[in-house]
Amino acid sequence: MTDGRVRRRALRLLPMLPLLAIGAGCAGAPGGTQPPPGFTADTFGLAGLLSGARATEAGCRALPDGLWVGTADGRRSECIRYHAAGLDGPPPRPATALVWIPGDPTGATYRMAGGRPRLESASMLYELTAELRWSGAEMLSAVMGGLPVVLLARPGMHGSSGDQAQDRHSHDEVELLDAALTELRRRHPWIRDFAAVGFSSGGTVLANLLTRRADIRCAVLASAPLDLGEYYRTAGGGGGGGVAALDSLAMRDDLADPMRALAGGRKLPADATVFVMGDHHDRRVPAAAWEHWAEAARRAGLQVLIAEIPGHDRPDLGGPVETRHHTSGRALEVGYACASGMAPADVQRALVTGEPLLLPRGRRLDGAEIRDAFAGQTLHGTAWQPRALVLTVWMPDGRLYQASPRRPGRRIAELRWWVEGDRLCTSRHGCGEVRADGALLHVVAGDPPRLAATYLAVAGPRPAADTAPRP
Repeated sequence: MTDGRVRRRALRLLPMLPLLAIGAGCAGAPGGTQPPPGFTADTFGLAGLLSGARATEAGCRALPDGLWVGTADGRRSECIRYHAAGLDGPPPRPATALVWIPGDPTGATYRMAGGRPRLESASMLYELTAELRWSGAEMLSAVMGGLPVVLLARPGMHGSSGDQAQDRHSHDEVELLDAALTELRRRHPWIRDFAAVGFSSGGTVLANLLTRRADIRCAVLASAPLDLGEYYRTAGGGGGGGVAALDSLAMRDDLADPMRALAGGRKLPADATVFVMGDHHDRRVPAAAWEHWAEAARRAGLQVLIAEIPGHDRPDLGGPVETRHHTSGRALEVGYACASGMAPADVQRALVTGEPLLLPRGRRLDGAEIRDAFAGQTLHGTAWQPRALVLTVWMPDGRLYQASPRRPGRRIAELRWWVEGDRLCTSRHGCGEVRADGALLHVVAGDPPRLAATYLAVAGPRPAADTAPRP
């Protein structure tokens, strides 16, 4: 049994209270930047993301999270990484697995050089580790009541081999992830079908997969450029719109445009439900770039439901202010609702009314339990709006620091926290109740109440109360 599997099984055995902290030097430490055997670079890190990576078949097959797959013509093979929870053993009957396909790296900027796209820069906050991705999958699965969850990495990202900039929006990217899903089902044959969620450029991939696969039960396309002609004309594919962007588009003959895929004559999954969602004020992906595809998909016979939802921003997590682009938290809620069998019309109604689809679980804590659970602790957590994996340090004097999970010495936010009655308050989310759910703590805020953040209790040494990440 691998160390990762031992760790994931141990999570289910942790006591609810008291919570034990993650030491500042544990899974999020900046070490582990060396690539695994058989890889030329580690694309979990920024340097490997920018350079791209090659991998050998033997090196990939030695990894518990590696899928060695190739393009249909046999011209190319890559190692696609995935990080999952709920796949350790088969359930009593075939099940739907939720698959997450991420967008481009945080803070990514692109340019054309020599007729080929290049990744010019990205935020250090992109950087994670395999262990952190396992933790993220564990948190999502636990929040979703044990639903199987797969975080599927795109080529050149999150440990996968490939070149992110050149593979982005390409036919190779679609073929490699198509093959990865097939290999995933071969490895876990009890997976009946998928509820797939694609955010931003991950949604571009997913829209193309709909024309290739019959096992996608539902697809959630959030803030996604689905009409690449419209996207490159108005948003420039990450480098500014206009004539220059259209010239760059014309220079590429390998773009996998979902609009063209719809017109390609492939048989579409008749039973699939497709949710297309985004913010009309999105400054990264214009609404027309997903509305045009949604209309064409309906004409082609797909069941497509469209919803405008508010996009969110976290400037401290990289990128400009007020993009209104980040809708990943809401998209995962929709994926969960669909995988759980909720009627599409009811999901659509909840999107229109703003009703939460992922309800908090667990026992509500009183004020004393809240103080015991947080004061002096260092915890990994998921912020939901927008979704981001963060490392949090809860100082007994009321200071609250958020840090990069891979670089715990790098502060990305300095906040305050306190307890009012039986509610936890922070200067970011206001005040809300706290629910203990196994190894998880949920912070619930808003009206109607919804998940604001989820924290994972992991056994480890308690850090000194006066320590905190330094810039």
